[in-house]
Amino acid sequence: MSIDPDATLASELRTTLGHIRDTVVQTAQLVGRVGARLDAFSLELARDVGAVSRDARAFTGTARDQATTIKRATPRAVKLAKTGAAILAKQRWLRLHAVARGHEGLQPDDHRELAKRVTAAAAELRGGIAKLGQLASCRPDLVGPVWATELAALQDEVPPVDTALIKARIESELGRPLADLFASFDDEPLAAASLAQVHAATLHDGTRVVVKVQVPGIEDIIEADIAALRLIANAIGDVPGIDLQTLVAELSRALAVELDYIAEAAALRAFVSPTALAPAPIASASSKRVLTMTRIDGERLTGWLDRAEPEMRDRLLGQLVGEVAEQILVRGHVHADPHPGNFLVTSRSGEPQLAVLDFGCTLSLDKTERAAYARLVLAIAGGNHAGAAAELTALGFIADDPDQLVELTKSLIGAMRPGAAVSDIDWEHAVADQLAKAKQLGGLTIPRSFVLLGRVLATLAGLLAKYKPRIQLHALIAGHLARAIA
Repeated sequence: MSIDPDATLASELRTTLGHIRDTVVQTAQLVGRVGARLDAFSLELARDVGAVSRDARAFTGTARDQATTIKRATPRAVKLAKTGAAILAKQRWLRLHAVARGHEGLQPDDHRELAKRVTAAAAELRGGIAKLGQLASCRPDLVGPVWATELAALQDEVPPVDTALIKARIESELGRPLADLFASFDDEPLAAASLAQVHAATLHDGTRVVVKVQVPGIEDIIEADIAALRLIANAIGDVPGIDLQTLVAELSRALAVELDYIAEAAALRAFVSPTALAPAPIASASSKRVLTMTRIDGERLTGWLDRAEPEMRDRLLGQLVGEVAEQILVRGHVHADPHPGNFLVTSRSGEPQLAVLDFGCTLSLDKTERAAYARLVLAIAGGNHAGAAAELTALGFIADDPDQLVELTKSLIGAMRPGAAVSDIDWEHAVADQLAKAKQLGGLTIPRSFVLLGRVLATLAGLLAKYKPRIQLHALIAGHLARAIA
């Protein structure tokens, strides 16, 4: 007897909606007991849940229309729907209690509880959902510091996959027994991420390596996640300050590249830096879904920064700023997955040395783009409003009000003005100012390159905001700016 996956999806979603309706009834009864001053909120809650129910039914219909895209991942779609419904119900419940306590909206503790639930759900779901959470954790300016802090756990706290499955995938991919490939292979993973798992191993010639293995079945999960994100972006439409369509399209492209370890091995070989180290790929023990690399021993960047002496910490953060600036402005080969777990601090001749890991997500900038970004920084640093607007347009930024776009950019680049000391900047005010300006923007379109580049800059800004090194960004990047426009 065969089972129709579309019918299963519809049945599961109807059951989920039934649970939501039961929650609404119970919540409405509680609202009635709380008092007349919450009547308006009760009506709003009922309208919201009604809209959610209609949207869920519409999603069911659209999912059937796109069956060729997500049919193989029907259980995944059902799980996403159930998880989203449960989080939505919790959000409404917390909001109800906030209003009952006399607050207009959710309080910081409410956001923290929601963020913890979302983080736990994303870690369990893995795939594109966990990756999206990782991206969001690097953008406190968009999601807020509470959410960014909680979502940061997705960088390295994803549950590991059974090592037996990992070993089976290695042997299947490379066509040889594990014992023929490695003299030793650690069962305990060094790291478990949303798309892959990393294990330490030793080659038969004694070389110490790490083996990055794609999680079995992750390809189908990513396909379903991207389809769902596209549906959500289409349903939501325009959001002031956020170009959802471009974000989803770029996430889709980045994930496709990140699943190709042949491309990542090529990116590792192409990485040449005077200041930072990177692993070397081992071609004989690698494939599209398995990547073996030389091992670099070191301490995670944030842990090292937390215990380092101020002078040494400032020196290393200056090194990091210079490395990122050279990638963007000179080499045009940008490491675009810059969360702290992908940076190590090792030692060279007794001095701290930056090491960069995980080249699954990279960005290429041609000479024209590099020069335009350099001129943009110089225009804003020099107070050239018209020049900044022209460079933004040349790069592909579009907004209904170009002046507001320039103002937003000024808040991002202000720290790069000559003489501006990182340690003297009020980062909390700067982020709040950026967020306020972003909310005012209408008709915003961002270039593809800035989806990933913005993530790199935001992550770097987060580190500078936390540690407040006594460095001047302009002094560190001036030479790179000049080379970019030469």
